[in-house]
Amino acid sequence: MSVHIDYVAQLRDEMVRALPTQSRREKDAFAALDVHQQAWRFMNWQSRLVHPHPRQVNRATGFDDLPAVQANRTAVEALLTRLARGDEVSANLSYDVMQGYCLHPPGKKDGPDFDLLLNEWGIHHLHLGQEPGKRGFNARSNELLYIIFGRGVAFVLAVGPHGLWTSRDLIEATVRSWPNQGLFVALSLLPGRDWNEDEHKRLRKSGLTTAAVTSHRCWMSGVTCGMSSALVSNRISGEAGNLLRCVYQVTELPDHLNRQLRDNAALNGVTWPTKPNIAIRCVNDADRYCFGFVEEKSGATVLIETGFGRSRG
Repeated sequence: MSVHIDYVAQLRDEMVRALPTQSRREKDAFAALDVHQQAWRFMNWQSRLVHPHPRQVNRATGFDDLPAVQANRTAVEALLTRLARGDEVSANLSYDVMQGYCLHPPGKKDGPDFDLLLNEWGIHHLHLGQEPGKRGFNARSNELLYIIFGRGVAFVLAVGPHGLWTSRDLIEATVRSWPNQGLFVALSLLPGRDWNEDEHKRLRKSGLTTAAVTSHRCWMSGVTCGMSSALVSNRISGEAGNLLRCVYQVTELPDHLNRQLRDNAALNGVTWPTKPNIAIRCVNDADRYCFGFVEEKSGATVLIETGFGRSRG
């Protein structure tokens, strides 16, 4: 007979432990959220990270001819080489990745714990600096690298200044270079009114996904499927739901998980302990960050496949 383990409580504890915040007050506020809010907020933060594993780096058509690329050639090539090798590039991300959960003023949804370009369009932005800067990050750069990541692949769109958060040029570069990858999908709608970029930013901050019109067609991200009114991507919302569904099921019916872990230990030639200690842990897998059930004495691990995130890296 299996010993009952409250994996939902374990998941809560693990998310509270792993999520970076700037103050004890914010950490306590995150810990007080219900598990559903914790899950999508944690996975919203996790989606901002760039997992270090080798990638095929694909450059958009005309990328090398962009003036900003030519002006920053050495830094751009160095960063793309590191991405192709699978080096750690967290030091090139925004400072805001260290703010996994923030307390917002009343009536204000957005803040440093949301990357709205990433959440609506699936596009990361990385600083080009190579020298050490402040707070464990590389020096900040005037220009940014705009890029879409997947497992084992990267699609390099442009180099440009801060603030290209709603630039249609990013969509045009993507669909022109990779029309069949589904990074952006054309909607079967008449174009209608195209919101200008400032209007789009305001709509985005209020939690409204806006189809962008370019080349007389309406486009939406195929990576994120847009975002919810809570400012999180719809893809992350789906992944968080699947994570919790799995955890609830295993809490109620643990025998199948126990067999999987025992089989994993046997496959790796490890003796199954007499008194196993199974816990949910954040796992750094070969090509992604995820959650897994880990038997901590043998190291046997079963990853939680959320389903939606198979191409996300």
